Amino acid sequence: MAESVDETTATDDEFERSWRRALDGDADGWERRLAADSRLPGPRANLELAHRVADLAQRTPPERRADALQLLRRWLTGEPDLPEPHREYLAAVAALSVGAIIAAEPDPDAAALLDEATADPRWRVRELAATGLQRVLAVEWDRGLRQAHAWLLAGPLPTRAAVAAVAEPALLRDPRHAAEAASVVERAVDVLLAVPAASRRDPDVRVLRQALGYAVSVIAAADPDSGVPLLERLATSTDADARWVARENLTKARLRPLADRLVVARDALSRP
Repeated sequence: MAESVDETTATDDEFERSWRRALDGDADGWERRLAADSRLPGPRANLELAHRVADLAQRTPPERRADALQLLRRWLTGEPDLPEPHREYLAAVAALSVGAIIAAEPDPDAAALLDEATADPRWRVRELAATGLQRVLAVEWDRGLRQAHAWLLAGPLPTRAAVAAVAEPALLRDPRHAAEAASVVERAVDVLLAVPAASRRDPDVRVLRQALGYAVSVIAAADPDSGVPLLERLATSTDADARWVARENLTKARLRPLADRLVVARDALSRP
């Protein structure tokens, strides 16, 4: 009977029973059902389902947390005997769910797993690792911010995850949060520009550059006093990647209310 449950439409009770069975070691059936409802292969994974799993992980009682991390580690390391797109989906769900566990309570083992997920070669896993940190930022900003700053020291992909985590408008309504997020993004810019020119085409560096191509506008909209000077710094730079980041951000509609403050940046980019 359990095998016939559609996990997208399963009731909360059915979903929680599947989670508890998985924690007890009977995960194979649920993994196959989650995979079947993942919408992969395809352009868009089933994020609603991923968040349902993460919600369960966040509510896991302390005495079952080790079991939850064991299951999520299994998913992150690709142990389930499933086609690759489905293993990737479970790994991404695991990254999000690990963040949810950390949001409930600090856990060094969970933090280590989330760190690993930020550098995963699979982009969906990295994306949901950043979203996992957003869960931490939403419940305890300062703790999440410390994690983001640690990622800035770990290489281009973790730096990209830090940028993606803090560049979320819903998290930046508090002026202090917006200013601190701007500091993370500016440090990420420094990481990018410190990469030697010969290494700028490295795929991981390109991923970081792409994230900065939207994130600067997010923090500028939330904290113009920090974001506008950063845009000016990028636009007036002689570094081609800095100017590219500025140009990409200045196309974003979210910056229209700041048009009068962006004259210096736009003028700088209009010149060769």
